[in-house]
Amino acid sequence: MTYQSEEPIMNPEELRTLLVTATEDRPAGIKATFAPPARRRIPVLVPALAALTVAAAVLVGIVGLPGTTPSAQAQVVSAVDNTGHDSYRLRAVTGEKHWEGAFDPVQDIGIITNTGSGSETRVVDGKMYSRQDATATWEVRPLADAVPPEASALTRLVKLSALDPQAALAALRTVTDVHESGSASGDGWTGKRFEFSLADANSSADGTVDVDDQGRVRQLDMVFDDGQHNVLTFSDFGTAVEVTAPPADQVVADSGLPDPKKS
Repeated sequence: MTYQSEEPIMNPEELRTLLVTATEDRPAGIKATFAPPARRRIPVLVPALAALTVAAAVLVGIVGLPGTTPSAQAQVVSAVDNTGHDSYRLRAVTGEKHWEGAFDPVQDIGIITNTGSGSETRVVDGKMYSRQDATATWEVRPLADAVPPEASALTRLVKLSALDPQAALAALRTVTDVHESGSASGDGWTGKRFEFSLADANSSADGTVDVDDQGRVRQLDMVFDDGQHNVLTFSDFGTAVEVTAPPADQVVADSGLPDPKKS
């Protein structure tokens, strides 16, 4: 059952009188004001946005923006890595001396021969077997002993170029003074040329690195401050390389190392 009033509970005149009376009862000095509803504050994540901006900038500096060209240094370092993924033929020239050989960095084997003297070096299982000519006895030593661990990048480039070319190329990772200088080409390939400078406490050298369109090193050319000129040429990538250690009875230890025939 619904109850319905016949008269309004309070007419307009009574309502106005009530409001006036309420105002008169207010203590002096207090004004009746109606505060607008407080506005909701929206947090501004300025520090977080700044951190994200810095992180994005660092990431761009490392990998580069899509479509941008890597730096000259990055291209040379990448070429060093790519060259170590396949076998190749190697030609090394130091002044009047010439070597011809083949290496497989994946299997860690290689062979190189001096075209003038007939001296030969084989690299097998981390060991370096060398002889002065076809009739000489083989001498063996660990390949790691060819250059002291503390040797400078420049020394490694010189000493390892005809023994462990991949390790020699790895010295280019430390080169920071490098820039692209133009195009390069050779027998069956085209690419780019990069110029660089490298020095240590005893010597310095200026050089060029030719990188083909597949991102592999094709030639390393260096001129030292004393006039020495070294050139490494890489070719025939993917060529089959087969190298075996000499017979044990033809090998003696080098530099006072234990006799390999007794080890």
